This record gives sequence, structure tokens and C-alpha cells, in this order.
Amino acid sequence: MKPSKISVLAPGLIGGSVALACARTFPDAALFLWSRHKESLPPIQKALPKAKTGTDLSGATGSDLVVLGAPASALGALVQNLLPHLSPRTLVTDVASVKAPVEKELAPLLQGHGRWIGSHPMAGSEESGFRAARGDLFQNATVILTPEKNTPAETVQDATLFWRTLGAKVTRLEPGEHDRQVARISHLPHAVAAALVHAAGSSGLPLAGPGYRDTTRVAAGPSALWAEILLGNRREVLAGLQELRTGLQGLETSLEKGDAAGLAKFLEEAAQIRRKLPGS
Repeated sequence: MKPSKISVLAPGLIGGSVALACARTFPDAALFLWSRHKESLPPIQKALPKAKTGTDLSGATGSDLVVLGAPASALGALVQNLLPHLSPRTLVTDVASVKAPVEKELAPLLQGHGRWIGSHPMAGSEESGFRAARGDLFQNATVILTPEKNTPAETVQDATLFWRTLGAKVTRLEPGEHDRQVARISHLPHAVAAALVHAAGSSGLPLAGPGYRDTTRVAAGPSALWAEILLGNRREVLAGLQELRTGLQGLETSLEKGDAAGLAKFLEEAAQIRRKLPGS
């Protein structure tokens, strides 16, 4: 896919990184960045002086590709207001961390107005906002596309090519399966990191080494955004918490009984799984 005009709406960390990557990867394409708040535009204009910016969605008119960077809860209203400025050939995708509710809301809205497919870049940091955006954020990162059974093959192919052009590795999951898996490898770890910080408290922070820092890094992320993510995927997060509780109960039993063999087995099984992590 070689778009002639790309619009990024609500460019925070992920959307802003998309815009920076597009400016480098598609230098001949027109770039429009929309923000709900005028005061958010100056840093965007400084970083992307050739791009057009504004608070009016009409600036997205004529786009071949629209990337929705807003939180999942804001996407429905955003798309409703965007519809008059789309064409049926416009490829529309998002970057939200929860997919099934987004699919349920946006697919009917965009039917006949644009070519919709959900995306979830597995990239980012504990920072937030456009100031944290990086043009190389998607290099070797995984992007999950969430097409439905009736998503046209051309739409899937164009979205795949777009993300690959930005340097990402693309995989596909059905929206519900995405939410199940991502709950365990992203949402649950964030919740557990926050719980661990609460359990450890602040008195020992001057003594903290890399184990604590690595395990709890994500807990420093934006709380309002993560509260929305956890609530948006609460069924799967709750299921993951139950699975975690079962594991912790087994660990607790081994410790109570002084069961060295059981404890070693628990730790070794975890170590073997963790060593399978790509790039580890």
C-alpha cells in the first residue's frame, strides 16, 4: 500500500509514532494530524513541520488511510463525526489494546463508509502522549490485525503491507481471541505490576535493583488509560487473575510445607516458558 494521504486522529504515543514513521516511510504522502484540543498541536507541528494539523475532522477528507489513535471508549463518537469525510475506499484502522468491543461498535458504523480493520501494535512504553512518540517504535514490533470472517482480503492485505512498511511483524487473530491472549501477556502483567508495587510499598525503593525495576516498570504507565483498558477487557483479565491466583496458591502451599522439590518444579516450569520468549 502506497497512500497519497494519511490522517492520524488523536496522535498520542502510538498514533504519534505512526505519524512520525509515516513521515519517514511515505515522504511524498500528505499527512494530516487531528487533535481534539488546540493546545496539543504545537509539539506536533514542531516535530512534523510539513504535516497539516487541526481540530476539524474535515482535514481528513481525501485520505487513503485513517489511523484512529484515541482510546477505545472515544472511538465510536470519533468515527460518527468522521463519517462525512470518508470514502468507501478509505482504509480505517485503530491502535486500541482491546479489540472485541471496538469491533462490535465500529464495524457497523463504517460499513459502506470505509474499509475497516482493527490493529493493535504491541509496542509502547510507560510514557504517554505525543512527546513520547518515536518514529522507530514499530521496527521489529508485532502488530496484531483482527479481521472478521467477512473482512475483504484486499483490506487485510493493505493493512498488512502498511504495518510491514513501518517495520512491524504482522500477525492475525480473531478479536475475541486477541483479547484472551493479550489479557495474559499485557493487561494482566500491568495489573500484577501495580499490585506488586502496592505490596512492596515505598520504604525499600532506595534498595531496589533491576529485578524490581524490570518487574514493575509498566506500573508507571498512565493510570487513566490503563484503568480503561482493564475495564474494557475485564472478563478476560478476571479469568487471568483467577489463573494467577491458582498459581500463587500452589506457590504458597510449597512454601508453607517447605517443599523444595515442588517449589523448584514451579520455578523451573516458569523459567522454561520464559526462555521461549522471542529475543530472550
